[in-house]
Amino acid sequence: MLKNNLLPLGTRDEFGSRASEKQHIISVIHEVFNNRGFSKISTPLLEKQAVFEPYKLGNYQMYRLLDQEGDTIVLRPDMTLPIARFLSATNISLPQKFSYVGNIFRISRRLSGSYNELTQAGIELVGYSSIKAEYECLVLINQLSSQLLEEPVEIELGIADFAKSVLSTLTSDDELQDEIADALYNKQVPKYEELIEQFKEKSEYKFLLNWPRLFGKPDVIFKQLEGYKLPDEVETRISELKNVVAWIKQTIPEQTVSIDLSSRAPQKYYTGLTFKGFSKAGAGYLFSGGRYDKLLANFQDVSESAVGMGIDIDLITDLAVGSMPKVNKKLIYFEDSQWEKAESELSKTPNATLSLSDNLKDAKEEAEKMNAELVDMTEGETID
Repeated sequence: MLKNNLLPLGTRDEFGSRASEKQHIISVIHEVFNNRGFSKISTPLLEKQAVFEPYKLGNYQMYRLLDQEGDTIVLRPDMTLPIARFLSATNISLPQKFSYVGNIFRISRRLSGSYNELTQAGIELVGYSSIKAEYECLVLINQLSSQLLEEPVEIELGIADFAKSVLSTLTSDDELQDEIADALYNKQVPKYEELIEQFKEKSEYKFLLNWPRLFGKPDVIFKQLEGYKLPDEVETRISELKNVVAWIKQTIPEQTVSIDLSSRAPQKYYTGLTFKGFSKAGAGYLFSGGRYDKLLANFQDVSESAVGMGIDIDLITDLAVGSMPKVNKKLIYFEDSQWEKAESELSKTPNATLSLSDNLKDAKEEAEKMNAELVDMTEGETID
């Protein structure tokens, strides 16, 4: 028997109820995407490293290999960048709405508890400058979560370049801006307060002191922001955020929404509104996305408006499996000559399966391993 250490670190085999539930979730997502007019797109599992080089894609490393020409290739750690690469190399007319499901690979920190192989679904709306593209994503989060999960999902809104817009009015030192932003995002409050001390005489200092706590219910956050004098660019962003919150309340009033102006955008390439969907029943974001209007400029001469959203299939599966009720399984044991009768019992019995064991002793052991009730048709038993 092969040892478990033959499986690459951070990957896993899947079988049984979890594998079945995962495939069910994927099929539901495919159906919803298809009904809303998205075209399926599939990109290679292997990509040139150069596709991902301009971006720091989080706290992980990539799986790297050398191809036959000596070029470095990687197992894709992200789905959006390969799609951007694809669009830059083709003459597909825009706008377009794409959907995908596939595996991505990210080497996480050891002992982080994260898997290195993840199944992700998502959409990319390319060529749409309208806020309607973001609204489409918000509606999909609402619809998919209601179909796939027992617990409601809360949508958390943010602004990708909010920190840059604020800090660039205080200092032109990019390194200092990054240092302050990192301390803010990582909730290192003592370090953050030490860094902003130099702006004590600035009119924005009062805002800076409260910035780490600017997350929660929209009405509360917007009320707090009224007390600060902020740059016009920042005020414009806040006004846009208010419009989005108002739209959610009107269009999907049952949807819970919050705001976080002190967290990092889901990806470095986002440029505008960001959104995350999470359930209080589990850790991590089930949905995340935002606008990235400058991404295609890294692959071609012209940039394109775009909005994308990723869906963590594995986290949704974990929640779905965890909330599944306990099933009373039945195992039907029968003689070869009773196959037709056993098939008849199987067809009318929920959560039943046929035992293919040679004898009753083996069938009893099989039922015990399955935690199932054994129905012995050789003794004339039937299922009522």
